[in-house]
Amino acid sequence: MRFCFPFLTLLAVTPVCAQLKTTLPRETAEQFEQYARAVEQQLETRWHSPGAFSAIDVASQDRAAVMRGEVLIHPATAANPVAVTGGLIHDWIAIAFFPSTTLSRVVDVLQDYNAHKTMYRNIIDSRLLHRDNKDVTGYWRLAWNHPFLHVVLDAEQEAHYEEIGPDKWICKAYIRNTAEVENPGTPSEKKLPPGEGRGFLWRMYAYWSLEAANGGVFAECRTLSLSRNIPRGLAWAIGPFVGSIPRESLSSTMLNTRKAATK
Repeated sequence: MRFCFPFLTLLAVTPVCAQLKTTLPRETAEQFEQYARAVEQQLETRWHSPGAFSAIDVASQDRAAVMRGEVLIHPATAANPVAVTGGLIHDWIAIAFFPSTTLSRVVDVLQDYNAHKTMYRNIIDSRLLHRDNKDVTGYWRLAWNHPFLHVVLDAEQEAHYEEIGPDKWICKAYIRNTAEVENPGTPSEKKLPPGEGRGFLWRMYAYWSLEAANGGVFAECRTLSLSRNIPRGLAWAIGPFVGSIPRESLSSTMLNTRKAATK
């Protein structure tokens, strides 16, 4: 009878997951925006002050580690995710060194939405929508697989780039709405209105600090993402999935950006 257990587990989880649909509460979105504004204030102060430009300038052991090729990823807060009304804010930082490349090359990679579908693991379709000087808007179709969940989202990212010094660039990028896609790639494909669906990713903001040094580029990316909270009794089923998306996405982004920028 042991061969039946996975099947029985699937029968138990499938109806539960089918009932996960929720709606983004207005209060949840407002609390995320308040949190993001506070983070941006901290970053703006750091970016435009004579002291440390990025987190790598604070800890010398981190600089040594990334120079050896490591990608450092850690939560930006002691409590991560941060609980808000009806949702969770996931706040992560990744730091890496991109050897033998330039700032302009790294910026070109980040702005090349037409190529992102071939560069990043969770982006299955992408294209450039609009460019206005240093402001760029792109489209992504995002996909994640889990033993009991398959999630596909359509998203538009608005990215604002600024050269704040001869060797320093910053980028503030915003996904303010995602649309969950039901039955993707089939004749019955349906895109849900933003804020509706299972709520695995409602918002995602990214902040890049890029500095040319040591014959390459030090790159820091801090991401804030907003997801639903975990319904009581379902932590075993969807908790690991909800918690893994932000970190895994950030890791993939940093590793594959370095790969593309240092070809």
